[in-house]
Amino acid sequence: MADKKEMLEQLNTLEEALNATLNQVTSIRQNLEDAQKENATLRMELEKVREHLAELEKHEIKEKTSSDEPNPTLINIFNEGFHVCHLHYAERLDEGESCLDCLELLYR
Repeated sequence: MADKKEMLEQLNTLEEALNATLNQVTSIRQNLEDAQKENATLRMELEKVREHLAELEKHEIKEKTSSDEPNPTLINIFNEGFHVCHLHYAERLDEGESCLDCLELLYR
């Protein structure tokens, strides 16, 4: 009889552990789905920013006169932490990073 009771206790312990594991898997799956949705949204926003910046750059190049002043729009974008050079256009600069191609574009 003790064996039966012991087996039931072990079975209950195992069931509780499996339920806890299932809850963890469910939580991880939800976090992954949320991260994937956020990633997709950010990718779409980044594409829109790149397109917008490309249009701004085309527009600014057409309007740019012979003055030696840097383009204020591109300077603002660069100061907000984004590349303005054609190699890495609209990609985020790492903290403290400076890009020579961006600087050359801004201060030609």
